[in-house]
Amino acid sequence: MLNRLAYLGPAGTFCEEAAGQFLKTGSWEPVPYPSIEAVFAAVYREEASAGIVPIENSLEGSVNQTLDLLAYDYDLIITSEIVLPIRHNLLTRPEISLLEVSRVLSHPQALAQCRRFLAAKFPAAEPISVTSTAEAARLVSISPEPWAAVGTAASAQLYGLKIMAENIADQPNNETRFIVISRQELECSGPYKTSLLLSVSHQPGALFQALGEFSLRGINLSKIESRPAKTKIGEYLFFIDIDGHYQEPQVAEAMEALKSTALSLRMLGSYVSAGKQKGPARSGEITDLVALVEKQISHLLAWRERLLSSRGEKQEKAY
Repeated sequence: MLNRLAYLGPAGTFCEEAAGQFLKTGSWEPVPYPSIEAVFAAVYREEASAGIVPIENSLEGSVNQTLDLLAYDYDLIITSEIVLPIRHNLLTRPEISLLEVSRVLSHPQALAQCRRFLAAKFPAAEPISVTSTAEAARLVSISPEPWAAVGTAASAQLYGLKIMAENIADQPNNETRFIVISRQELECSGPYKTSLLLSVSHQPGALFQALGEFSLRGINLSKIESRPAKTKIGEYLFFIDIDGHYQEPQVAEAMEALKSTALSLRMLGSYVSAGKQKGPARSGEITDLVALVEKQISHLLAWRERLLSSRGEKQEKAY
């Protein structure tokens, strides 16, 4: 029996392409859903065994809706990641010339990633945001108007459109990271990455102290992202990615130490990393790191003494 894999549809999206890569890992039936939240809901309600959604782009940053759904709305875990090179193309109906284009349709992220190209080539064309790059291609294919879409080569083929310009993103190294979400861990083998959700007290040094638990043990942080805690201004949740698996001794030790320094800590998942990562440091590296930390502490204490001395001198002059 095939497991259902929910993904952000429709057919012809980059998410479908990422899902195609994940399908190679097992027996899956891909099922498109109309929104990111619909994918989360399908997995949470067990309509699907897993779901795949975008979480960040190398040009435009994090997908905030995905972060918020992970943090506030659905108790799901991350079980895998796929990093996909993004190649945006300009698509039109075959009979339309570039000089005629009056509107350019696409997903907001795609429009943003091609902003300079579109402004230079189509200064008078109106950018129109739609739900996906594939939906943009579909709308262009059925409209009698001289519209263009920013989309994939797959969506051009699917809807009978012509690729008028290839790889039109403003930056050449355009990648999107997708995550696979599930109710339970999937079997996998390293190298691993672990995603955490952390909150700290609103006082000086609280975040520094929390992150220091990883640095002290030679654990590399590959990402830190803040989102409003939805309580009051100035309070945030922090999404953190670290190298290593939560069951590895040094990672487990750091997470245990965090329980005494953080207000809250939630493990979002340990999974195979799509990129190169270092993992926890070896014992010799830890010794070197401890020596470095001790040296930094000595410098800070000396600085503190100088500041106290300076303050004392100023007080004497005041008298």
